[in-house]
Amino acid sequence: RDSYVIDEASKDETRLTPQFAPGDLEQDSNDDFVKFRKSLDIMETYIDPFLPEHIPVPRHTAKWHGYPEQTNFRPQNYTNNRFTDEDKRTDFDALTPHRARQLAVEMARAQNTEWMSPEVHQAHHARVREPYIKVQTLAGTLKKGDVDQDIVAQMEPALKIMGSSVDLLSTWQDEETGGIVARFNYHGLMKNKWGMKCWFESLLEEECGMDNINNIVFETGFRRRDPAYEGGDYYYGPSSSYNGSTE
Repeated sequence: RDSYVIDEASKDETRLTPQFAPGDLEQDSNDDFVKFRKSLDIMETYIDPFLPEHIPVPRHTAKWHGYPEQTNFRPQNYTNNRFTDEDKRTDFDALTPHRARQLAVEMARAQNTEWMSPEVHQAHHARVREPYIKVQTLAGTLKKGDVDQDIVAQMEPALKIMGSSVDLLSTWQDEETGGIVARFNYHGLMKNKWGMKCWFESLLEEECGMDNINNIVFETGFRRRDPAYEGGDYYYGPSSSYNGSTE
């Protein structure tokens, strides 16, 4: 009954084990004795030898279990934001629930919680792609490269299973070890990208007998998420207009 874990709003002392059985003859006497002791102004004390002298210590004290557990946060204004001026604050209360969530997602995904123009993002992507364009690498792009038809013929059973989820971009084979590296344009869900890659490697080994696969690369350009599966919102973000092509 003294535990602070029990909320006063839900406390039910009738569920506790009673000190006396129902109808016990001593219950009335005990209630009278408790009432009498509480009515006395005299407090029973004792002297603790480890404390300074003449300091009375109460002999009967209530058990202390610590400060009450915080069950909720104190009320405060939800618009409290030290980084946003009041005149620049977005009034989400004036929007519908769907539009408010949509706008919140857009603001969260934008850089520095600000809406960047497409030109800024195009310049950023061009700056990121510049080293790759300089050395004319295919990795990280959706550009097509050389394709060995003999390798494609070997992959045919696995490619039929994968269907339209991938498109072959290029193949490369090491002349010394015979190891193969293949790049594909992956069209499936981003959350399944790694699992589909591992499964495709297993298909090439089990269905096609290709044990010389060094790496399978699934390219997605600048696609980073599956907007159609994120609350039905098709918003890609400011950088979605760039498809990763350097041509």
